[in-house]
Amino acid sequence: MLDEHLQQWSAIQTVRAAGLTVEEVRRAYLECSGDSDELGVYGYLCGLVMLPLERRNLLAHTINGLLDSSGSLVDGAHYSDERATLDSGYDDYLRRLVLSPDGYDFTAPPAGDHSTSTQQGAPHDEGRGKTSALEDAEFRRCHALYETGLLESGAEERFDRITRDAREHFGVSSSSIALITAHAQVIKSVVGPIGQDLPRDLALCARTIERDRTLVIPDAGSDPAWRDHPLVADGPEVRFYAGHPVSTAEGWRIGSLCIIDDRPRRFTEEDEVHLRRFAAQVQLELWA
Repeated sequence: MLDEHLQQWSAIQTVRAAGLTVEEVRRAYLECSGDSDELGVYGYLCGLVMLPLERRNLLAHTINGLLDSSGSLVDGAHYSDERATLDSGYDDYLRRLVLSPDGYDFTAPPAGDHSTSTQQGAPHDEGRGKTSALEDAEFRRCHALYETGLLESGAEERFDRITRDAREHFGVSSSSIALITAHAQVIKSVVGPIGQDLPRDLALCARTIERDRTLVIPDAGSDPAWRDHPLVADGPEVRFYAGHPVSTAEGWRIGSLCIIDDRPRRFTEEDEVHLRRFAAQVQLELWA
């Protein structure tokens, strides 16, 4: 049985390497009688949510069918087990999974993808240093942010509705959507007393976009990694933080949806799933 996160990683890598769009995968999936809603398919292919086994296999089958119809030579999306692989008829597409020394990583997409990752697979010519590659990736990330027009459009009810719902769902003091420019955090939407424009080096949300994962700080005041941070030791005295990156359709992490409280909190795996779903709603509004 293939680990569910590894199966998801395989699907995302295949879609990216083949140059498929999430929208064309979604349409083909519905034609195959897939019953996941639009949010589920988008969220799964962005690493935001996990689908049940049957839906993961059907989505893998959909992706492999698109590869077959286009004549693509990209490695196919893997199924959950050997039986499903053999029944699919696409087993020839499924070469042995070759992972990095650290295993599978949502921040290490194939060459040519538009992720913010520069640790592995970052585009750079032979002989160019890591610093240059980082600068190139950051330039493209900022360009993707400016192209959205979100920095100029001010407050928008479609985003305020999501932050209100997130704050109410988790029962925290504040919820916000932050956009991360080259030098600053710009608040796109905020509900509650905590959430303001800040220099980038002070913004917790700037740390959130560094990796494609949910950043959770249950008790910043007692955490050695965070207790001396200015937002924790001074100012609003943040104690709890949880944020998930928000990406463009091309994969650039341009900001985050976060929830903040002035007291420590437990945050379960189920809570993380709900937060990722709220982030997926932001992305759907962004992509629309």
